[in-house]
Amino acid sequence: MLSTLCMLAFAVSAFAEGSLEDLPRLKPFKAARQSSFDPSGGNADGRQDWPIQPGETRQLAKIDGPGAIAHIWVTISSHDPHHLKNLVLRAYWDGEENPSVESPIGDFFGLGHSRYYQYSSFPIQMGTQNALNCFWRMPFGKSALVTLTNDGPEPCQAFYYYVDYQQYDAAPENVGYFHAQYRQEYPCTPGQNYTFVDAKGRGHYVGVNLSIHNRADGWWGEGDDMMYIDGEEKPSMNGTGSEDYFCGAWCYGPAFSSNFLGCPIRGDHKRNELWNVYRYHILDPIPFTQSIRATIEHGHANDRSDDFSSVGYWYQTEPHVPFAPLPAADNRLPAEVTMFTEEGAEEAEKMAEVIKKPEVTIQAMGGYNDKWSDGSQLWFQPKEPAVYALPVPPIPAGGAGTYKLELWYTAAPDYGLCELWFNGQKIGEWDGYAETVVRRKADFSITVNEGENNSCELRVTGKNEKSTGYFAGVDCFRAGPA
Repeated sequence: MLSTLCMLAFAVSAFAEGSLEDLPRLKPFKAARQSSFDPSGGNADGRQDWPIQPGETRQLAKIDGPGAIAHIWVTISSHDPHHLKNLVLRAYWDGEENPSVESPIGDFFGLGHSRYYQYSSFPIQMGTQNALNCFWRMPFGKSALVTLTNDGPEPCQAFYYYVDYQQYDAAPENVGYFHAQYRQEYPCTPGQNYTFVDAKGRGHYVGVNLSIHNRADGWWGEGDDMMYIDGEEKPSMNGTGSEDYFCGAWCYGPAFSSNFLGCPIRGDHKRNELWNVYRYHILDPIPFTQSIRATIEHGHANDRSDDFSSVGYWYQTEPHVPFAPLPAADNRLPAEVTMFTEEGAEEAEKMAEVIKKPEVTIQAMGGYNDKWSDGSQLWFQPKEPAVYALPVPPIPAGGAGTYKLELWYTAAPDYGLCELWFNGQKIGEWDGYAETVVRRKADFSITVNEGENNSCELRVTGKNEKSTGYFAGVDCFRAGPA
């Protein structure tokens, strides 16, 4: 107990040391600034007389000698509706060729989805009327270069900024260099955790902001965070759910922000809704001596494939591993997911309440593509061969007789061998294995008896030798004339 209290006291003291407690101490640096002020003495302080053209890279600050950037303030005037995604911020330390900071400017300041919204955290704050403020401390030993590139189709009419920094007589000792990297997956890769940061060297991870675009109805969370430190095959830090890592709970209440955590955009649990969450490890950084891979599942065990984009922040010794190229500007915003419905078909998901088996559920499929009718399927998850009694498909007017049954099913790496039986006879089969998650169609012939003396079964009989499981999925079906 005493040890815990000491650790807590140390954390609080460390926080105070950089704020009010440290404020009276005499400062061993010279304050300096590079900004967008009008050098003619006029009032074109956003350089309205010098718009940033499409394809142009503009130098914002070039600093020689040891020091640290302490504050960046920005506000932007642009006719490009997606300038927060199309303007790219980069920073280079000590003459390096590969940037240590690279991100669309909106995402760097925690503004996902190419939109402005109000929030306030300890390292990043939004002043009212679209004022972007960053207080991440960015030390350097020899030099710093900060640039802005316009990847958009329109000139940036005015770009107002301050880069406030501190100049020192000698290079700072025992410090890591600030890094920030933008990543996106539209949609997240099936079966694979989403990665915030993948770095090599010595340093510490200090947080992430994450933007989510729902590709299907339902809660995007329940994904566990997993931190792989210094080459671990199994993560030494495991979480309990997406909102838990971001320090919320129970799918979040209203939108909020605070010093180290927040959910400034709180969407609904529906397709095409937008969310933004952040977690900054200011009092609890996660150190690494060789490497770190900070990841999170998208949905429980990666059972969803929503659109994720993020900026991860960390400090480390140089050199760092060069970042992968940024996605093209046209691909930095996810496309709206449209609702597809197979005309005249019955949705298999309606059977879930009739089957009433714990391993038979409804799975949202919007993360794979937009071709599953009504965006979901009936998902069978047996651990071994199994038999499921199904409701008899609705038959068009005509009663007894022979009909054509069209059935759309799912194939995937962990799906099994399936048979469809009708009135005690096998009417067809399919192999549910595929290297990726795909939707397929099969046609069957069924003979319907008079009255209610009919039965239908789905039998999972085994699995392809390449398959890792016995799952099955049915999207929808349609009965009609033979």
